[in-house]
Amino acid sequence: MSWTDDVQHFIEVSKTVSSARDLERLVSDITREMGFDYFALIHHVDLSAMEASLSHMADGSLVALTNYPEAWVEAYVARNIVANDPVLLASERTSAGFRWDEMGDYIDVTSEHRRVTDDTRKAGLVAGYTVPANVPGETNGSCTFAVKAGRELPSGNLPMAQVVGAFAFQAARSLILRARKPEIVEERRPLTPRQVECLLLVARGKSDWEIAQILGISEETVKRHIAVARERYDVSKRVQVVLRALYEGKLAISDLVQ
Repeated sequence: MSWTDDVQHFIEVSKTVSSARDLERLVSDITREMGFDYFALIHHVDLSAMEASLSHMADGSLVALTNYPEAWVEAYVARNIVANDPVLLASERTSAGFRWDEMGDYIDVTSEHRRVTDDTRKAGLVAGYTVPANVPGETNGSCTFAVKAGRELPSGNLPMAQVVGAFAFQAARSLILRARKPEIVEERRPLTPRQVECLLLVARGKSDWEIAQILGISEETVKRHIAVARERYDVSKRVQVVLRALYEGKLAISDLVQ
């Protein structure tokens, strides 16, 4: 199985999970398959409502799901590190995944940030890769994958981690939204075949001008198709609309590989 097949399978299964515990097992499995030891799916808010029973997910309070060392989770919550975690602060300034050693590209790293980083390493989390999950109008979040002491970050699998992280958080987000409003079934206007074609070419890295040439339509029409798709999913970034189309099954990971 190629990594694209693994990711497609993860996406399909993630859409069927009915509990936070099931999602925890699913993400734990693919975390190990990618060569990481730990994962953390969290909203960037006060995490004091976290419970080992995952009741905070069941009642729709917040996304907080991790297999980090228990002692570090307890310290992280008790000290409210989430408010000054340099990795989380960096993730709020980009929509792309990044290595922890790259966070200085996004924020000015202070002495307090360095203390948090040192404490994180002492807790056994020595390197990581964080995927932002920032949805307009909602609380910012992220999915992080990390490795323990003596292990190297699996650099070859970071593209896979980018996609898995985005869909893992979407699955967690869907769980808590359903818990908050179980009676509401979200209905959206379906994407047209032409909109799907445009998104597929966006996913392949094509510019609006290139898409227009390939499809034989005007560049303005391409822009309009993509704008309508962004509005449909209520997202502002092109990469976000592609990810949402993948999650809904309008695109497949294999479609993106030319």
